[in-house]
Amino acid sequence: MLWSDFGMRTRDDYFAMERFICRLRSQHQHEDCEEAARLARAREIEQGVEAPANFRPVRRVQLLPSAAPGGGAGAAPSSSREEGAVSEAAGECAAQQAPLRRLQLVCPPDLSLESLRALFRHHVTLRSCPLDSITGCHTQVDYIHCLVPDLLTITNCSFYWGKMDRYEAESLLEGKPEGTFLIRDSAQEEFLFSVSFRKYGRSLHARIEQWNHKFSFDSHDPGVYTSDTVCGLIEHYKDPSSCMFFEPILTWPLHRKFTFSLQHLSRAVIVSRLTYDDINTLQLPKSLKNYLKEYHYRQKVRVERFDDDVQWLELFPNLYNGLSKLP
Repeated sequence: MLWSDFGMRTRDDYFAMERFICRLRSQHQHEDCEEAARLARAREIEQGVEAPANFRPVRRVQLLPSAAPGGGAGAAPSSSREEGAVSEAAGECAAQQAPLRRLQLVCPPDLSLESLRALFRHHVTLRSCPLDSITGCHTQVDYIHCLVPDLLTITNCSFYWGKMDRYEAESLLEGKPEGTFLIRDSAQEEFLFSVSFRKYGRSLHARIEQWNHKFSFDSHDPGVYTSDTVCGLIEHYKDPSSCMFFEPILTWPLHRKFTFSLQHLSRAVIVSRLTYDDINTLQLPKSLKNYLKEYHYRQKVRVERFDDDVQWLELFPNLYNGLSKLP
């Protein structure tokens, strides 16, 4: 076999072609690895992270309708006439409820079923049944709530402008040089902050996302840079050599010319010394607690199975119907 058979003049041409083919194979393998990593991250986001050692999940109790008032164990109608009336009412109730809605009561972890029984008093009978007999209720999803770790540092940054929509940001950035940027509160509830910046001769915006207590501009891509803090993320993208063509370039901060209110500054100082759960223990009005919690994110905790024996509460039809109408 001759080199000319492959359209090559010399042996060096052949080896050059081999190296080119190897590079192509390596590139395809790299792309396959990146795709596998993205799929793995998508599964992680869907399933949640491992719960920390001190995590206490909320309690969920299944609420199921009773066949009739007094349908609990040991209850019986007092007469045949009453039995007929109850059966007819139960039949009408069953027809109105088909298909039945299964409700779920979310309780604090310290709340016992005995306390729930006392809460509902004569409207509830407590029973127990195997897991497989309650289809569709085998999993539960919980969330960890965490305060932004560096809110005080963010507040002290001159390029943080607080609450602002994208149009106000674009107006401030109009005509500014490439790489000029500011941080603002995100207009979308599921995100806390956004970055507005100049690139390619126009104003662009990027949400700061969070996953597993790491901040980045794309939590779905494992190859994107992540940081433990928002300010650490901003610091990384101040170096243009660290930025991909599709990522923000944050070179020149746009300084604000006003100070935040004393209330806003005080909150930043207070939450820098507390956790989200600590706020619940403070002897403060609910409105103030909610104000302190405003800058927080929630992290999904990996789906857990119920115990083999599920306790559930069977409701009388009148109470069940009332709960079913709740949003």
